[in-house]
Amino acid sequence: MTIDSMLDAAFAHHQAGRLLEAEALYRYAIEADPQRWGACLNLTKILMLTGRVEQAQRWLRWRLEHTPEDATAHRQLGFAYASQNQLGLALRHFQSVIEEDPRDAGAHEVVAHLLQGFGRLDEAKSNLQRSVALRDPVQVGHALGGTPSFRVLMLFAPGAGNTPFIELLRVVKYNVHMLSVVAGVEYNVESLRASTDVVFNLIGDVDNAGNLLESAAQLLAQIGKPVVNRPECIALTGRQSVSERLASIGDCIAPPTWRYSIDEMRLALREDDPSPFTSPCAYPLLVRRAGTHGGKDFDKVEDRAALCAFVEQTAAPHYYVSKYIDYRSADGYFRKYRFMFVDGEILPYHLAIDDKWKIHHAATDMVNQEWMQNEERAFLDAPDSVFGERQYAVLRAIRDAIALDYWGIDCALDRNGFVVVFEANATMLVHPRNEKFPYKRPAVARIKRAYDAMLERRAAIARLL
Repeated sequence: MTIDSMLDAAFAHHQAGRLLEAEALYRYAIEADPQRWGACLNLTKILMLTGRVEQAQRWLRWRLEHTPEDATAHRQLGFAYASQNQLGLALRHFQSVIEEDPRDAGAHEVVAHLLQGFGRLDEAKSNLQRSVALRDPVQVGHALGGTPSFRVLMLFAPGAGNTPFIELLRVVKYNVHMLSVVAGVEYNVESLRASTDVVFNLIGDVDNAGNLLESAAQLLAQIGKPVVNRPECIALTGRQSVSERLASIGDCIAPPTWRYSIDEMRLALREDDPSPFTSPCAYPLLVRRAGTHGGKDFDKVEDRAALCAFVEQTAAPHYYVSKYIDYRSADGYFRKYRFMFVDGEILPYHLAIDDKWKIHHAATDMVNQEWMQNEERAFLDAPDSVFGERQYAVLRAIRDAIALDYWGIDCALDRNGFVVVFEANATMLVHPRNEKFPYKRPAVARIKRAYDAMLERRAAIARLL
């Protein structure tokens, strides 16, 4: 077999999704002729798809040692570094892409997002404006297996406030393009309509990107295609709104939550103010800076002095204050369950167990506690053994109240069997990087299949329009 015929066969396997066969042939071809850069690039794509990011990085660095001006290698290496949260290195390589091709709109957009994360807002704004002026939507995912089954357009809030989506693009049968929503920009609506079957509105965080929801809604109305997570439904998922909407559901505890500006907080914390959280009987309270996740700038306060200290230390524009609920189980441990809701289906994602009230799966000691892992495995395999019909009725009522297509909930069960809701919105992360918890993989796979099926159903609706 010649190298050319070997590469043709490798590419055919690659397109059909037979990644192991494609990888073997790419490696044979590269060994026979190391200058076959196309084979090297395709090999790095397979390595990244299958989670071997560091191997992909080595191949790409090798390429750049020999051809430092290769913009494609810089782009691929930038994505590889970004996938491992090495954002400084990712930024450097995407800036190299722009040096080689100043009209690369996608690179300008990625650089803008990275610069925002580093607080370089003026530079980020300049790159984003350049990106919008230059291009149509950027392709971020492509179909394996030949012709794409359908086409998905993702609407994106530059910088923050989006549904995590990168992990959902692994091994898909459809093409995915991403478009940043910028207020006041005129888009080529006819082109978007002609190239789109389904729109996924990723703008999912009211506190960080709520100002873009109206612009997204207007654009979606013009495109006129089926939508996942309509902006008007996202707009109702702020923490105060969710607590109010779920308050009337039986067997559900949605802790009363209030949103305050910093001026309102300082006014309410005056000794003579009758605000609901100044009464001694209201404490302890939970307070967080609005727009934060993952436990950052979030604490339990026992009295007015502690609340005042938190506000003065963080000095944020807005805060959420909520009633603390002791959700400890009878054995003294706290348990936080996460479910994903995908087109109406309720799917378990994880259970985090800790002896502290503020739980995050990655920060627990579960990696060292076999009994905790066994309990999580049992929950993922049979969630109805933990959440009975009474609790599932609550989850279904919450699902109907939230009325989104793709979203998640973090919750607990108190000692009376009530469902205690911590958070319910479209920004929940689902990822397959579970090397230390391999039993989680089937649960992640179920969510991914449901996600793909949801998009396929929407695409079928589009064909009937």
